[in-house]
Amino acid sequence: MVSQTSGAPLRASNGVLDVNNYGMEEPGSFFPGAYSLGEVLEEENYNQMLFMGSQAEFAGRKAYFQQHGNYDIRDYHWAQEQELIPEDYYEWWGYEDEKLFDFAKDSLTEIADEDEPFNFTMLTADTHYEDGYATDETPDLFGDQYSNVIHDSDEKIKEFIDWMKTQPFYEDTTVVLVGDHLTMDSDFFEDIDPNYQRTVYNVFLNTGKNEVNNNNRLFSALDMYPSTLSALDVQIPGDRLGLGVDLFSGEQTLMEQMGYEAFDEEMTKRSDYYDKYLMQGSDYDIERRNADE
Repeated sequence: MVSQTSGAPLRASNGVLDVNNYGMEEPGSFFPGAYSLGEVLEEENYNQMLFMGSQAEFAGRKAYFQQHGNYDIRDYHWAQEQELIPEDYYEWWGYEDEKLFDFAKDSLTEIADEDEPFNFTMLTADTHYEDGYATDETPDLFGDQYSNVIHDSDEKIKEFIDWMKTQPFYEDTTVVLVGDHLTMDSDFFEDIDPNYQRTVYNVFLNTGKNEVNNNNRLFSALDMYPSTLSALDVQIPGDRLGLGVDLFSGEQTLMEQMGYEAFDEEMTKRSDYYDKYLMQGSDYDIERRNADE
């Protein structure tokens, strides 16, 4: 999520601090040197909302999005406070996606009805982790739970987009669908053709872009930052932001220039610039505090 919105990887300077613990306790500075999508849109007076069925404080998500764009956070705790779910309700990561899509319609309508433009960012979670989340209502079309969950999630996302298409805000709204990583299900691909190349699914809707080189591209989450802004018709000098390249431009991404293996190797190296100007020592502060405790 950080890479997709800032064009920079989230990596502890000394390689010791687990990134899921960085910002877990909402430190005053989460990746303080980054200038993200949220901050760009905040400068343009966008109302911004982060909507999820899990607990936003996990992995420092609440800290990051509040500090980089002043997002309104509506998560599992918010749903409890609004009495949308019982106080003792807890399923999967908090509450399941079937409820998430229903609740999201009201919040999306609310933010779209404001006079200012909006950024509504929503996380689904039913396909996240081993076997996914299934209920008695999940259709059994494939004979295994994870396939059924993936198909059911696809259907829910399609239904949600179809609903958006009927709303007055849709005509002027760009929709970006993006996965955060490959599946965490360890054995799901054991019987799949070994030549099948697993990738993360991405699609842009309502961009107004026509001639785009969208076949067999090599790119990473870093490139989603400038590409998302470009999809909103933002003009980006040089077609680059952070380490990302606008995929709607004619520029090659870093991965295309270097090849996957060289790119991956470079991303793991320590950078004094990164430590000094992006992290600004914030990861050391958290590690030091944890050690003291």
